[in-house]
Amino acid sequence: RSSDLPKEEEMTEEEKAAQKAKPVATTAIPGTPWCVVWTGDERVFFYNPTTRLSMWDRPEDLVGRADVDKIIQEPPHRKGMEEVKKFIDSFKEEQESPEEANDDEPVKAKKRKKEDIKDLECDKEAAMEAEIKAARERAIVPLDARMKQFRDMLLERGVSAFSTWDKELHKIVFDPRYLLLNPKERKQVFDQYVKTRAEEERKEKKNKIMHAKDEFRRMMEESKINSRTTFSEFAAKHARDYRFKAIEKMKDREALFNENMMASRKRDKDDSRSRGEIGRAH
Repeated sequence: RSSDLPKEEEMTEEEKAAQKAKPVATTAIPGTPWCVVWTGDERVFFYNPTTRLSMWDRPEDLVGRADVDKIIQEPPHRKGMEEVKKFIDSFKEEQESPEEANDDEPVKAKKRKKEDIKDLECDKEAAMEAEIKAARERAIVPLDARMKQFRDMLLERGVSAFSTWDKELHKIVFDPRYLLLNPKERKQVFDQYVKTRAEEERKEKKNKIMHAKDEFRRMMEESKINSRTTFSEFAAKHARDYRFKAIEKMKDREALFNENMMASRKRDKDDSRSRGEIGRAH
């Protein structure tokens, strides 16, 4: 809640009722000037922004329309809460799973599980309250700005571009920025993120490998090895060097070592030939 609002325990019953009666979400009805508006106390009214007319009863031109029935049955601010509820409920089911139920389980562990579930119930209530508050804020902050913040959150939370929405949901569902978008917008930004981020991750991985190889070569140059040095000798000497460890597989390290040794021998051979040609010219 905003800091200028009184705390809930300080509010009168009338003030609480008035607070709950405020609009929390709206959806335009296609092909009409009307919007469906939901209030915090679960009521619905119809609003015409052009004429500024509000009606509790359905306007005549909306009577009998199945699409309007469907809109009313699917409040946009509730969809977000359902995602949060679904995630918490799935966690709760895991905790209460009969497969894991064990009569011999220590009392402390059982008590801890109950406390975890109780905490999740509190989280669920807080999430629902936050979703209603976010629905109001979404009407103020421009969509582009909210989408950017949501994408930043995906990046900061390490959401994988090679995973699915359901698998990655646990990383972001309790971040305040998760509520900046409605469910449809969240999936839209996630899908865009996956497409662009997948390419970025590939480039990052490629650059990381190239950098690691460059560092490995630099390490070889600094060690001043000769043409008779074997990979086993080199590995024993540099096993603890971070540049050696940066190449993850031993076979890749050996391949890189042999590649650099061959290039070094070729340079030495070319230098020797050049010196010989210069000597004969004199």
